[in-house]
Amino acid sequence: MLLVQKNESGFTLAEALIAIGLATVLLSIFTSVLASTAFLRRAQYNVLAANFIQEELDSLRTLPYAELLTRTSGRFLGVGMTRGPWKVKTVTSPPSGTKVFAMEAAQTAIVEETGLAIFPGNFREDATFSAKVNVQASSPVGWGAGIAFRYRDAENHYRFRITSGGAAIDKIFHGTKTTIWSNSTGNSTGTWYTLEVTITGPSITVRRNGTTLTTQTDTALLEGDMALLTLNGALAYFDDASITEGGTTVWNFDSDTNGTVPSDWQRMSVADLPSGAGLLTVANYLSDPDIRQVTATVTWSDAGQTRSASGTTLISK
Repeated sequence: MLLVQKNESGFTLAEALIAIGLATVLLSIFTSVLASTAFLRRAQYNVLAANFIQEELDSLRTLPYAELLTRTSGRFLGVGMTRGPWKVKTVTSPPSGTKVFAMEAAQTAIVEETGLAIFPGNFREDATFSAKVNVQASSPVGWGAGIAFRYRDAENHYRFRITSGGAAIDKIFHGTKTTIWSNSTGNSTGTWYTLEVTITGPSITVRRNGTTLTTQTDTALLEGDMALLTLNGALAYFDDASITEGGTTVWNFDSDTNGTVPSDWQRMSVADLPSGAGLLTVANYLSDPDIRQVTATVTWSDAGQTRSASGTTLISK
């Protein structure tokens, strides 16, 4: 009888060496891929940061010199930034099946602003802007929502807002809020309201559900972006947003995919970098009040480290 002896010793030395060699090669390839991916990611972040810095420096040159007030590591000026995890969503409450543009997670407040979605297109001077808004019952006490117009940045724009206690037009100028007009007609969560603003030169007319509430005049800001707006932690749905400039363009979001931001509403900013932030320093150059030295810095997080890039220019009076 032929006996077959079973090898109980496992891998032979040669097999073990081959396995170690293969593992080493695979580990080397994996490490190279990771290093390459990290390099490409870092390069992408650097390019984005450089673009955001250049955008900021270019924007500062368009501002009135008198508004280049000195600051140290302040917020960017002259650049509107969409903030918040905005997404298209099909709502189940009335009108059931409707797709909306939803803001469901408040951001850190900047002059009460906790969510902002800038309209497609560039700065506008005269136009009519309209949108439906429905503030959710899960919003905190003190909520506000509406539309921002002539939006230059978080520190300079106008707002037409509704709250549980009424409606108001605010001017935010150099970071200070001034209420130009207000009423005490309350608004409820879970209810759709149509808000409309018509701006012509310094004239501002606001309407709620088709009824004209007031016309006011203010000359501080005569152009800027339009935007959907939430305040003080409000969570809200927006629908049927429109702009009329000769013709009318309407966004009802019905053909957009749930969970996405429509392509024409996407607007890159420093907020799109991991933990991204933009910091602006403005100072007199060599103590000369007629020349400002401006430094724009972008910071972000990469591989657990804080990284930054800066650009500096001079702007004369």
